[in-house]
Amino acid sequence: MKKKKIFIITGEPSGDLLAYKVIKNLDLKKYNIRGILGDNLKKLKIKKLFDNSSITFFGIKDVLLNIFFIKKKINDTVKDIEQYNPGVVFSVDAPDFVFRVVKKIKKNKKIKPKFLHYVAPTVWAWRENRLFNIKKYFNKIYLLFDFEKKYFKKFNMKHLFVGHPFFENFRFKKFNINTKSQNLITFCPGSRKSELDYFLPIFKKVILKLGSRYTFHIAATKDNYIFLKKYFSNIKLNILINHEPSKKEKFYKKSLLCIAKSGTISLDLCKSQSGFITIYKFNLLNYFLIKPFVKVKFINIINIMANKEIIPELIQSDCTSEKILDKIHFYINNKNFITKMVVDYNKVLKRISNKSTSRVISKDIENNL
Repeated sequence: MKKKKIFIITGEPSGDLLAYKVIKNLDLKKYNIRGILGDNLKKLKIKKLFDNSSITFFGIKDVLLNIFFIKKKINDTVKDIEQYNPGVVFSVDAPDFVFRVVKKIKKNKKIKPKFLHYVAPTVWAWRENRLFNIKKYFNKIYLLFDFEKKYFKKFNMKHLFVGHPFFENFRFKKFNINTKSQNLITFCPGSRKSELDYFLPIFKKVILKLGSRYTFHIAATKDNYIFLKKYFSNIKLNILINHEPSKKEKFYKKSLLCIAKSGTISLDLCKSQSGFITIYKFNLLNYFLIKPFVKVKFINIINIMANKEIIPELIQSDCTSEKILDKIHFYINNKNFITKMVVDYNKVLKRISNKSTSRVISKDIENNL
């Protein structure tokens, strides 16, 4: 029997991990699969067009500086998909890249795969009118968050709420602050170079101010591990740097408090039942271009779901070493507020937890082939 074909498009490492969780549920002997991959999908021996790291850019400035390179990657992807002629194009996140690829394929009319997209663009935050194009280009969108349903229903767009894969088999336990190491603080600066440029100088000042009373854990990625080791090498304090996921998770669980840039890491920290502070700082050009169009009051997804600040946020001009230190001292001196934070965000997490997310999507992909 001729094998059915699937083409996968992923952007950042988080998208690659989500796709991996879905695809590993398929009987891979039945399908031919290729695509734009990261380290997780490579474990499944899927054929690679190119690494997803080559299409990951941060902010408008980075995109403009690499515009011709991005256009070439889009054209290369379109050409490869048209030659491959899959039954399904399964894309995860990376909307700016994915949408341009799908638009070109639709316009060329050489093939007619079904386009299934996982992780909806943040139409609830800004540019809601993107839903017109989403409806035009995609057969179905898989939604992580229940509050997103009303936006897709409003535009009569086919969608399926699947919950969040990070919490597929999650057990909620009674939180106990005494299980935390009272002098361990974790910092999560992100993976992109532009994020490191913003946050590392701030983190360095905070660490130096806190001093030898504490042990500091820096969450690294495999790509920036060496750079971070060198960056903090001249500080004579107890600083531990890890890039292995299992080790990082252990530190998240033991940390009294974590300071993390906004993003997927927030859900990792929630999964570890950690108290944390969300920080973020945009390039000034990006900030002034985007700010007038943003419709949400918060940047952390938990706060957006709750429609109130459960996780403290320090954004843009508030993202300073002084204000981060103030927050750290507040929570260290008022540990009952860390407990309250975790209890409150667990109530929100129950809305997206234990939905068999990856299996539901893999089954739906099979049904669309």
